[in-house]
Formats: sequence, C-alpha cells, structure tokens
Amino acid sequence: MDNSSSEFMDKEKLGHTIRLLRLTNNLSLRDLAERSGISYSFISSIEKGRFSPSRDTIIALGQALEGADSNELLMLAGFAPHAGLVKEESALYEPEVQFILRAKRELTPKAFKTFMRIAEQTKKALEDE
Repeated sequence: MDNSSSEFMDKEKLGHTIRLLRLTNNLSLRDLAERSGISYSFISSIEKGRFSPSRDTIIALGQALEGADSNELLMLAGFAPHAGLVKEESALYEPEVQFILRAKRELTPKAFKTFMRIAEQTKKALEDE
C-alpha cells in the first residue's frame, strides 16, 4: 500500500478486528501465521496498528479467519471490496455506495467522520418523519 492511501485506513480498528477474530477462532499468532502464510510477527504488527498490510495480506487473513468478512477488512485497510467476496454484490456497485467509498478514499479522516456524522443525522431525521 502506498503512503498516499494509508491515511485513509483505520489501522487501529483493523488491528483490533483481526485480533478479535483471531481470539474468537482460538488461534495464537503462530496458528494464524500458519493458516494464512503471513509471518506471525507481521500479524502482530498489524494487530498493534504499526503496519499497513497489502490487499493480498488482508485477503489471506480474511480467508484464514473463520467468521471474517474479508470485504469489511479490506475497507478498514482502505481498499475497495473484492467482487468475488461480495455477499450482496449488486448493492456494493450502486452509485450511492460507490460515492461513500470514494469519500472514504479521498477525504481526510477528520472530514470523513464529519461526512458520516451528517449522513447519520440525515438518516435519523428522515426516519423520524
């Protein structure tokens, strides 16, 4: 992953999610390393939010962790979802969903949080009507 897109990933949440999945699967770092083909030290660094994993690394981890949503992991890492992994593929390619994914990639993290807060407030206001 290049440095320009790394600012759009949520390394802390990604690492936390991978760690929770690993523990839920009752796996040690070495067990997950063996299953995924990723070194246990690199997995540890990902879990601690120190490194930005590649798309292929995320997919390998997602496939090695039972119950993992690889597309969720990809999006946390700042990547677009993988069409072959999509549960409801058609919804992900709707213009509105693509707009949100572009905003995630193009806005600063602070601006994206504001964007999402506005979207949530708008959704709530519409539901209350």
